[in-house]
Amino acid sequence: MAISNVTEIKEFSVLANQKKDGVVRPLHAEEYLFDFLLDDNSIFLSLRRTMWKNPLSFTNDLYVEFHYQQLLSDYLGGMLMLPPAAGGSSSVQQMAELSALQHVAKGLMHQPSLSEIKEYLPSQDGLSSKVEEIHSFCQGQIAAMQSLSPPDAKIKFIVFMSALPLFGSNIFRVQKVSQRGCPSPCMISIGQEGVLFLHPKTQERVFMIPLANVQSMSTVRPKRQSKKPAVVISYGSPGNPKTITIHLIQAKALCHTLAMVMESSVRPSVTSSVSNRL
Repeated sequence: MAISNVTEIKEFSVLANQKKDGVVRPLHAEEYLFDFLLDDNSIFLSLRRTMWKNPLSFTNDLYVEFHYQQLLSDYLGGMLMLPPAAGGSSSVQQMAELSALQHVAKGLMHQPSLSEIKEYLPSQDGLSSKVEEIHSFCQGQIAAMQSLSPPDAKIKFIVFMSALPLFGSNIFRVQKVSQRGCPSPCMISIGQEGVLFLHPKTQERVFMIPLANVQSMSTVRPKRQSKKPAVVISYGSPGNPKTITIHLIQAKALCHTLAMVMESSVRPSVTSSVSNRL
């Protein structure tokens, strides 16, 4: 990807993905890749950008493609939501623009069908009733993008995503949280601001733990097979210590990601306890 800046290289993580149950966790720099590649091919490796401190550059085609595919996956998976528009709903015009950019990014310039539009929309409640309206706006967007090349469409999509409130954070879906007032399930965003607990449908902030307040974290294996693993975060001051328990499938990924973000922030001394295997 033509990245020569060492600090930017450190913003990428190799992920170990377990095929059977979908467990994912980032590898640390000192860990050996082949320790995770088992003979039965039950684990595969992938690459993901987990931090976004360095400015983006669009001079390399592979760089553009990598970031486009990661952000596209997050958008379609409902991890990066558009901010509410007037009336409290996501902007139809913005979704139409993003749909048009995805269409052009594939090298297509014909007017997309309704079924194609559905493929360009995120997993989000309430969108099924807006498909026809989005489709109508998208037709005008496509007409205005006749001179846009697929790489340029991908760059415009990345730039659009970079303006969203949760851009640059790592988002997890959580089944249960011990914090009073937090909905279950909910979403958790880990970034330079801290650990944000979000409403699962609107991504409105419900609760936050600043990075500076995190003292330690550890993963907890479920006592029964039907239960989810958990992450316990200790935070607060020595005189007023607090803990919060978060239940989710990707407990190890959350714990490791938080540790990585902490290492790059003002609190490199945070301690974590998590097994080195998946």
